[in-house]
Amino acid sequence: MPQDDPALELMIGSRICHDLASPLGAVANGLELLTLSGMGDSAELALVQDSLRGAKAVLDISRLAYGRTAPGESLSCEAFGAIAADYYAGKPRLSLDWQLSGTQSRARAQIIMLACLAAEQAVPRGGSLRVEGDAHAARITAHGTPPTPDLDLWDGVTGQAPLPEPDPRQAHFHMLRRCLAAQGISMTTRLDADDFVITV
Repeated sequence: MPQDDPALELMIGSRICHDLASPLGAVANGLELLTLSGMGDSAELALVQDSLRGAKAVLDISRLAYGRTAPGESLSCEAFGAIAADYYAGKPRLSLDWQLSGTQSRARAQIIMLACLAAEQAVPRGGSLRVEGDAHAARITAHGTPPTPDLDLWDGVTGQAPLPEPDPRQAHFHMLRRCLAAQGISMTTRLDADDFVITV
């Protein structure tokens, strides 16, 4: 299988997310039936429900970040923010401050989400992510003490240097670079004492 076909990679990502949605939906329906049967207060059921919420949040984020986008698709920032909030609710050491407004093209939403996932790496000890802006420009601020981004990776993303060889743990950086190039969008970064700021 070709390893350098971005369209094929996005199609595979979309297909995997599509195939995972059905079994997760079936589990959700089963849990609802168990709740109606009077088992809703059991600790075991609560654990499964929490795990299902986490799995669904990861699936929704993966669909947004790694799935295929179609021309003309858009996403309201309210819906976008809800997807992000569900995902970051499962990361107790990292809080999300969502201040993005308006409507984003699906392609821009993908870039912003990938940038958020990559920005997490800058605050491995925990902290906060603030996402603000509108349909034309967005800023993601990773706040930590201190932020420690891998500047070689970010130089690769912004086109100032080649990206290192692909690594599964860094897939979002490579996908981000490809999406920026495909959309003709530029990105800048700034490192301060307490913040790592991404503008796109």
